[in-house]
Amino acid sequence: MLQKTKPFGVLPNGQTGELYEIKNNQGLCVHITNVAAAIVSIFAPDKDGNISDVVLGYDNAADYLSKGPYHGACVGRVANRIENSVFELDGKTYHLTPNYQGKHVLHGGEWGLDHHVFEVSEYAENSVCLETVMTDGEDGFPGNVRLKVIYTVNENNGLSIRYLATSDADTVLNLTNHAYFNLRGESAGSAMGHKLQIFSDEYMPLDEDGMVYGEILSVDPIMDFRTGKEILRDINEDHPQLKIANGYDHNFVLHPNGKELVLAARAEDPESGRVMEVLTNMPGVLLYTGNFLADHTVAGKDGRFYGKREGFCLETNFPPNALKYPNFVQPILKAGEMYDFETIYRFTTA
Repeated sequence: MLQKTKPFGVLPNGQTGELYEIKNNQGLCVHITNVAAAIVSIFAPDKDGNISDVVLGYDNAADYLSKGPYHGACVGRVANRIENSVFELDGKTYHLTPNYQGKHVLHGGEWGLDHHVFEVSEYAENSVCLETVMTDGEDGFPGNVRLKVIYTVNENNGLSIRYLATSDADTVLNLTNHAYFNLRGESAGSAMGHKLQIFSDEYMPLDEDGMVYGEILSVDPIMDFRTGKEILRDINEDHPQLKIANGYDHNFVLHPNGKELVLAARAEDPESGRVMEVLTNMPGVLLYTGNFLADHTVAGKDGRFYGKREGFCLETNFPPNALKYPNFVQPILKAGEMYDFETIYRFTTA
């Protein structure tokens, strides 16, 4: 029988939220909830061996159902934005219900994968497998999609997230995890002092609505993280892209070779010495600097409300708004084929 670490509160429908602990022998410990298959906590050692939780979040499962920051959640069926809530697939036009700016779809729609309560099918000391079904017509999308999200803590202090999915009809699928990181600790305040590298020469600019509009540009000095810089160094510069997003909320292009993982990003907190590397076989990584965290009305851990830019996300994904632009890599899953992608967040010290 599977052993849960502890109950994690009661959901509005009366179900019990569950919390699962997975860990390795090197000091990395992760808590996962069955609500949204969300990462609740990652406890990682600093340069002196002190352990801190480096993921923002909540103290109970029900709060993970609250729309807003999507703390730690697996988001989909299509992560990020779909412009004007419409797309075409196999010659058919699908109209979705907007949940962003009154006209667009964000992170799958009003219901979304973040509202799913997953079933746990396998649980071991270092791994947990969560499953759910996104039904045909859910949020307006076609196909019954059977999804497994497998979290594994390896002995290299990596947290692997593997997404496996099949559909009984052609559909669209773009899954990511929306964890906010602060390597000094989730309650340590601003995360903008982290040194960040993103190993990409290109990014996707936004229009005035915050929508990717089909262009791919070479990184300019403000958008260039290739050699590493403090996130705060340029974030308040008078740059049109930063003005649109109130900071960084931009997708950087990656070029993985098939299913091989590539190093997408590296973040380092100089105070604690914690380092996080992001490896993935997804075609992009989106940097979001928590520009609107302070707008959320639900308290985080220990009853504390998070402030603006107290965490950052490195979301591995297909290009935002890709369904409008055939020149982008397309998040299309054909009936009977396997969706199989992996991202690893690996924790070390400098």
